[in-house]
Amino acid sequence: MAKKKLGEILIEEGLISEEQLEHALAVQKGKNKKLGKVLIELGYINEMQVAETLTKQLSLQMVDCNDYSPSREVLALVPRETAERKLVLPLELKGKVLTLAMANPLDWETIEDISFETGLKLSVAISSENNILNAIENFYGSSEATWDVLKELPSYDEVEFIKEKVEDDTQHVSLQSMYKNSEAPPIIRLVTMVIADAVKCNASDIHIEPREKYVQVRYRIDGALKNIQSYPKQIQDAVISRIKIISNLDITNKRFPQDGRSALRLENKSVDLRISTLPSVYGEKVVIRLLDPTTGLIPLSRLGIAEHILNPLMEIFTQPQGMLLVTGPTGSGKTTTLYSILQQVKDETKNIITLEDPVEYKLSEITQVGINDSIGFTFANALRSVLRQDPDIVMVGEIRDRDTAEIGARAALTGHLVLSTLHTNDTVSTISRLIDIGLEPFLVTSAVSGVIAQRLIRKICQNCKIRIPPPEEAAKFNLPPVKEFYRGRGCNKCNNTGYKGRIGIYELLRMNTKLKRLISKDYTEDELWECVMESGTRTMFEDAWSKIQEGITTFEEVISKIPYLEILSKRRSSAVNQVIKAF
Repeated sequence: MAKKKLGEILIEEGLISEEQLEHALAVQKGKNKKLGKVLIELGYINEMQVAETLTKQLSLQMVDCNDYSPSREVLALVPRETAERKLVLPLELKGKVLTLAMANPLDWETIEDISFETGLKLSVAISSENNILNAIENFYGSSEATWDVLKELPSYDEVEFIKEKVEDDTQHVSLQSMYKNSEAPPIIRLVTMVIADAVKCNASDIHIEPREKYVQVRYRIDGALKNIQSYPKQIQDAVISRIKIISNLDITNKRFPQDGRSALRLENKSVDLRISTLPSVYGEKVVIRLLDPTTGLIPLSRLGIAEHILNPLMEIFTQPQGMLLVTGPTGSGKTTTLYSILQQVKDETKNIITLEDPVEYKLSEITQVGINDSIGFTFANALRSVLRQDPDIVMVGEIRDRDTAEIGARAALTGHLVLSTLHTNDTVSTISRLIDIGLEPFLVTSAVSGVIAQRLIRKICQNCKIRIPPPEEAAKFNLPPVKEFYRGRGCNKCNNTGYKGRIGIYELLRMNTKLKRLISKDYTEDELWECVMESGTRTMFEDAWSKIQEGITTFEEVISKIPYLEILSKRRSSAVNQVIKAF
């Protein structure tokens, strides 16, 4: 075999010019990179051109490493460090001949070194760099102990993932490698177990987070994240590729965020999965949101809304027109509240259309439309089209800009009931937010019928509930006294957290004449608060405080989740002073 150099062969084949070779050699100086890698990075050639040219010139076989199954004994002939550094992989041993895949079969020094160290004759085959690297990760990736642990995982045969079938016979060799790696039975078992267990634990989200030396899996249960398990770093890519495959995401794209969806059936129950990937320092982070229609569609009467809020709320959304806004941070249950309202008002005499990003739960007898910003189908554009569909009730998933707010407000003035959400802290700040994004005050006062703000707080586990002494900080809030305080001690039923399940905390603002006059003038939020509280509005903190009085939740949970307004202290002190003066 003539010892030609790679540059010479590529020039002979007409793939690069002498000037390009000189440029590549100049770039290579001072860098620990192979010439072929530099030529590829400069864009003069691609990886497949190099492999095919070497195959032709050297009369060597081109192989896909993943078509082989090298034993542990064969892999031990070439240490992983050497395999990665030299881009080689031992494939099989027949007698005294070792088949060795190489990205650069012109690396004579490596061939001689491996032959000398193993005492074997080498049969060199050519493979692409990506193919070899992926195969190294696949074959060397995890220790036998790791794979033995994975093989012992339950099979979860009752779980079935549902996704659209995508076929592409033109996929690159490295893509085939990634598919094969992620389809290894232990990886399938692991991913299935993580998702199935999360469903059984009533988790709302699964976080798969790469760390420096391991992969951390966390579930969000009752609004709080909890460490569940950690796995070896070596199987990170295979796990993420498996998740991407079941959600039809691009497994070769690791540098940009992706969003996908899938579904699973478990014990005659269907659960929708929303998958989001995000590149991070130690690899891609994956978050899977679990949407169970049986728990997501809750009747309005079971949301935990107090009677003094529920009755006026029903009066608002049973009107033929107006705008009802549900506000709160992400994960506060706004969509669930809107779905509950839609379930309450749907009727064969009404045309109800929703605009959502994405559609979370499918509702019967209601037209649901998914927003797609990437093609310009925004909330504002979709809302314009929907208003030409003769709707009675329109649900807009979120008001994000002035156009959506203005179109929605004008629709509410022209005989439509508009339901939507806004990311604000409370009811009063929603009024300010609408004006800040460009809505005229007269539109706010004319269109908005009411605003309901909400949060979700955890309930004390009834299995381990115990009475505790009153917290020292409780007295400073100037609110009605609590006779007895409780907390959960922690047990198996609540994963030793002391909490089991969640309940909503609500605050309702109804538009009235005095409030309209105030909004049309220059006002402060304190003035708005005075006005709405005089009309009977109870703040979220007061609603949450009542849950402490009823023994439903803990003082610590309320303090950590619900904003406290100083105006409550002022009003409470003022009321006490008036009582004292009366005596």
